[in-house]
Amino acid sequence: MKIWTRSFFAVLLLVGVGSWLGGCSKKDGNTIHLSSWGDPQENEILQELITQFQQVHPEIHVVLDRVPFGSYAEKLMTQYAGGVAPDVIFVSSENLADFYPSGMLEPLTSYLKADPTVDLKELYPTLVNWYTIKGDVAAIPRDIAPVCVIYYNKKLFDDAKLPYPKDDWTADEFLAVAQKLTQRDAKGHVTVWGYADDYPIPEQWMYAFGGRYVDDSHNPTKYTLDQPGFIKGVQFRSDLMNKYKVMPSPASQSQQGLAGAADLFANGSAAMLLSGIWKVPMFRQSKELKWDVVQAPHVPGVSRAVVGGSSGYGIISKSQHKDAAWKLIAFLSSPEGQSQFAATGLIQPARKKVAESSAFLDGKDPQNKKFLLSAVDYAVDDPMSTNWREVKQGIIVPELDKVWNGTETAQQAVDKLMVVLQKHKLVFEDKRTK
Repeated sequence: MKIWTRSFFAVLLLVGVGSWLGGCSKKDGNTIHLSSWGDPQENEILQELITQFQQVHPEIHVVLDRVPFGSYAEKLMTQYAGGVAPDVIFVSSENLADFYPSGMLEPLTSYLKADPTVDLKELYPTLVNWYTIKGDVAAIPRDIAPVCVIYYNKKLFDDAKLPYPKDDWTADEFLAVAQKLTQRDAKGHVTVWGYADDYPIPEQWMYAFGGRYVDDSHNPTKYTLDQPGFIKGVQFRSDLMNKYKVMPSPASQSQQGLAGAADLFANGSAAMLLSGIWKVPMFRQSKELKWDVVQAPHVPGVSRAVVGGSSGYGIISKSQHKDAAWKLIAFLSSPEGQSQFAATGLIQPARKKVAESSAFLDGKDPQNKKFLLSAVDYAVDDPMSTNWREVKQGIIVPELDKVWNGTETAQQAVDKLMVVLQKHKLVFEDKRTK
């Protein structure tokens, strides 16, 4: 999750500096390390929960190690190989295929059987299914985060005399609105973008038009980028940047030195922003910004599908403090722990009852986030393949970058990719059994 903090430097001193300078190699018998990628405010919340945990368990000392998300998986795998990994790690749904088959994560099924305080029946079934691999629970989900939240600036809609969007709006309606919201100066330079991604999220449009990377995310057997829906979705996103120019392209961001998309939205330079619910604490800090959220648009005649995403806590298999690590996970995953996270606006809890309670549906901005409760049912995660990160970042992303920059069409990029991907079969190599 990526948000800001009100105590940036304090948290960096408590969390980040110690993590990078000290690593996880120095532990005593009463100390466990928890590794997380969260931005400073998220880690501030987590630190507060750790303090509460230590009041209940004074015999256990917890050190929070912050690692930036971009280098998180690689750093943990390096630490694991070197025997200096933390005891508890924050795991995203996309990390599972990296961490679990390599043997990094301790199977938690036996811990669950021995501890009735953690009941998986209280969590969203789709989450439990995703974190269950070959019959074993790999991590305990903390949150579910469908990346289908369109933040919109009410003032900019009012100025353009546009009605606020509704959850059932279509991709065509979205495009028409984005065009009307985009503002240009006398020289034709964009001063307000109609729309922006928080970070590259092409899957929103791929899935909306019916496309998928693979045939089955949990058990992938073949690539399906050549489906018409995938190609239409990729081209739609490219057209937002290159044909209609309602969304900043990578080239325009570089040339104009634009701020991050969330900052563009916060300062009124982008009328709509696609992200997850975790941006709420950032925008709640602004007294000037008048905003709300709406579900990302769909395509008529195509089954709803949105970008998935979730996070949970797992135990490193080489940990020497597994019982203490489990106690921490059970505490953080409790209704009370998830309620405290939810109250900040940061997460949609993995526990259904907490998500449906006033802890999440708190009546504060954003007012219209109830759609997230049902969006869980049609969220799509990245393929459960041990080479997916390599394939996506090393092959698919660079080729699609050409589409975003307008030098290739979606069809041209996909034609090339389908040839190259035949040499990179989807695999789930379970090294634990070797």
